[in-house]
Amino acid sequence: MLLAAALVALAAASTAVAAVPLVPSGSAVGGDVPLKAYASLTPPVHLFGDPVTAKVAVVADTKWVNPARLRVTADFDPYQPTRPPTELRIGTGRFLQITWTWTLRCLTTRCVPVVPPSDHYHIFQFHPARIDYLKENGRVRYEVDAHFPPIEALSEVSPSVVSFLKAHHALNWQYQLTPVAAPRYRLSPGLLFWLALALAGVLGALGIGLTGRWALQFRRPAPAAAPSVPPSTLERAIALFFWARAHGDETLERKALERVADELPTDVHDLSEAARELAWSPETPEDEDVQAISERAGLGGRRDDEAGA
Repeated sequence: MLLAAALVALAAASTAVAAVPLVPSGSAVGGDVPLKAYASLTPPVHLFGDPVTAKVAVVADTKWVNPARLRVTADFDPYQPTRPPTELRIGTGRFLQITWTWTLRCLTTRCVPVVPPSDHYHIFQFHPARIDYLKENGRVRYEVDAHFPPIEALSEVSPSVVSFLKAHHALNWQYQLTPVAAPRYRLSPGLLFWLALALAGVLGALGIGLTGRWALQFRRPAPAAAPSVPPSTLERAIALFFWARAHGDETLERKALERVADELPTDVHDLSEAARELAWSPETPEDEDVQAISERAGLGGRRDDEAGA
């Protein structure tokens, strides 16, 4: 009874996944099926340790197949993928092709050709890749298998070398893969990077500073400012007159003219007397008279806005 129950359970499990349904109204991929699957390996013959490219391609009619519900499963034992597979989609109209690509390597003793069967080559046959089409609830609705062609791994040692070693009784194969130790550094690579970056910044700043000091020696010196000559007491007295005239201070005007008479040089005695008479004349001194005295004394005459000097 138990055996019969087990057989019934296995039969039920085997029929849980339906076969690919036919599309009576026609399909874009032909054969009245919604999708087809293909598998390939390149190169078909390779040396031990060389990379191998495995591809699984599915062509589907998007009228009957939702690409988001496709799931591929592949086993390449003893080969191992070097990274997750890439996925490429190409479509036109209802036709869609999805290609998954793996890069495989086998570096273990299981891929080394040995006797038996041969020390020259080893032929592998991978399990078929399985493409599942899922229902909306995530369960498998139907599946398709893609069969890989056989692949042949050749030994890196040529037959002539093998014959020579056998003839001299020197052929003694011992396979042992020693794991490579993790690299050790005296300084952390990250710390070394930042130290190098800081040193580059310091050296760059030093170079800019030295270049600036070198360039400063070619700078033209600024022209020296002409020394300012303070006004003479005569000029200041005349300027004081014009300032007092502008402010209506007649007394200060006359005192300024008297100071002008005192400051005039002795060789222009008549000019000094004229300035003194003008200072104490009954009439108010006029600008023109003072201007004339200033010009005769060799001055251009200063206006009231310079009196503060």
